[in-house]
Amino acid sequence: MSKNYNEYLSKKKCCNSKGPGPVGPTGEVGPTATGIDGLTGPAGVQGPTGMSRKGDTGPAGKNFIIQHPTSNDKLLVHVCLEGPEEGVYYRGAGEITNSESATVVLPEYVTNLAYDLTINVSAVYDGSVKIYNCGEVENNQFTVHGVNGKFNWLVVGKRRDIETEPDKSAVTVSGNGPYLWV
Repeated sequence: MSKNYNEYLSKKKCCNSKGPGPVGPTGEVGPTATGIDGLTGPAGVQGPTGMSRKGDTGPAGKNFIIQHPTSNDKLLVHVCLEGPEEGVYYRGAGEITNSESATVVLPEYVTNLAYDLTINVSAVYDGSVKIYNCGEVENNQFTVHGVNGKFNWLVVGKRRDIETEPDKSAVTVSGNGPYLWV
C-alpha cells in the first residue's frame, strides 16, 4: 500500500463520509501494472467508492447485504475480515464450576483443517476480577484453568500459508474492480 494512501486514511474518517468514498492515488503505469482499486494501476483508476446509494456510509470493502434482522425497512451491511493469511476462527462461551478448570471441545475436524491455533479467553465480569489461563489445542480440545466463573473464548488458526507480496510478473491477476485474485 502506498505511503500516500496510508497518510490519507489516517487523516480522513471514511466511515463518516456522506458522498462517494475516497479516491485512491494514481498508481504506476506500465504493461505489467494491474489496477487494484486505484492503489496500483494505470493513471486515472479510481479508488474505493463505497456503496452506490443515497447517504453513502463509506468505502465498500468485500461487503455483502442481508435483510436487517429486526427491521423490514432496513438492510444490514457487513464487510469481510481481511488479513495476510487464509484464516479460520471458532468462538464460544464456557464456565468453570469446580474451582479448577473446564474443557472446551472444538469440532472434530479442527486440527485436520487448521494449524497454528491461538486461543484467547476473556472472563465475564460478575463482581470480581478473574484471570483464566489455558494450554494449547490438543485432540480438538483445550482446558481453561481458574476459579469459578463464566468466560468467552476465541480460537483462531490458519488453513494454509499464502504469498502476500508476489511479484506482478509471477502471477496472473483475475477479476475486475476491487475484487481481484491470483
